[in-house]
Formats: sequence, C-alpha cells, structure tokens
Amino acid sequence: MTDIKISILVPAFNEETRIPKFLKELLKFADNNLESYEIIVINDGSLDKTKETVLKLITNHNQARLLSYEDNMGKGHAVLQGILNAKGEFILFIDADGSIKPLEILNMYKIFQKSHFDIIVGSRILKSSNITESQPLSRRLMSKIFNLYSNILFRINISDLLCGFKGFSREVANKVFIDMKAYRWEFDVEILYRARKNEFNVFQLPIEWRHEEGSKMKLLDPVLIFLNLFKLRLSYL
Repeated sequence: MTDIKISILVPAFNEETRIPKFLKELLKFADNNLESYEIIVINDGSLDKTKETVLKLITNHNQARLLSYEDNMGKGHAVLQGILNAKGEFILFIDADGSIKPLEILNMYKIFQKSHFDIIVGSRILKSSNITESQPLSRRLMSKIFNLYSNILFRINISDLLCGFKGFSREVANKVFIDMKAYRWEFDVEILYRARKNEFNVFQLPIEWRHEEGSKMKLLDPVLIFLNLFKLRLSYL
C-alpha cells in the first residue's frame, strides 16, 4: 500500500522559459508544507530544452521525477501518462506556467480531505476568485464563448472548464481518464462530462490566478476546438 498522499502532475510543452521559476517554487512549497507527496513533470514532446531544464532542477529531489516522450501528444495525453504513473490517493494537475501559486494545491487538498467530493476544479470566474493580472480581452472573450458553448453542448454546468488546475481521487481519475477520446484542449470538457455521466461529486474551487505571457493557443485554434467539441459530443450519442 502506497504511503504517498498526493501526486502533483505538471504537464509541460515548450516551457523552458516559464517552468524554472514555477518548479523551484513548487519544490520549496511541497518540502515545507506537504508531508507525503510526489511531483511528476510530464514533458509532452517539447522542442526546446524543457526536458534538460527540468532534469537539472529536480536532480536533488527524490520526490520529483520526469516523464518524457518525443512526440507532442497533447495536454490530455500528458496528464493521462501522469495518472498512470501516479501513486497518490489524491491526484491533481497544475499548469507549468506559474499562473497558479503552489499554495492553491494545499487549499485543494484540504477540501478533498474534509469533504465527500470526488473531483475539485479550480475556477477563475467565481465571485470569490482573485485575478491579479487578467488575460488579454480577446482571450477572455474566447474563454467565455468556449465555456458557454461547452456547457450547453455537454450540459456540464462548470464555470471555468479550461482552468489548468483540477484534482481527483485516485479511483475517480482512473475512471474519467482511461479510454478518453480527446487529448488536446478538449480533454478538460470530456473528463468533466464523463464525471457528470458517472454522477461524481464536483466542487468548484475559487483560486488566485494571474496571466502569464507565452500562451500556446493560436489564432486558428478556437475554430478547430469548437468543431472537435461537436465531434466529441456526437461520439457519445
């Protein structure tokens, strides 16, 4: 029986410039505030020096490790690989860009320990969320449209589907991620749709968040995402 309580997954693609500061903060925070944990960084086929940068940063940390593969398979695939290798009873993933502070991990884990919730999702949109630096207007509008479209299409009723901070009990993570169909931007929607279908209890956690430059979202991506979401919904009929 594993004695690891919490597995922290950090999917990363071309994060050579942003991940050093965040990973240093995360390692220090975890050492000082978490009793039994592991950190798994998943390098999703980065073309820069993300792999080398992470390996250098975690050299002296026995509770941190790197999973790496050559081809870019998508964030959903990276998180899935992390889940398949995770040992904790609570598994969460968090963006590598530093937009979410490590303190939020402890907040999320405390809720998991004291409640009956199967899934906890971070939200930047709830009234008590704290945005210290906003996204550009175009990104905010796109996010609102994405959330509205996805919630109508899948009937999920989640305020912030794309927030890169979600946690699951180990049992639930295995059920919503295994055999999923979407590995890129749409995967957040799919796992929460599967959670709803299985009647899992979901809690929306207001978080502190700040915009970090260097988004991977391209101008053409929204159209492709909406088309893929529609195809994904049809696949569940």
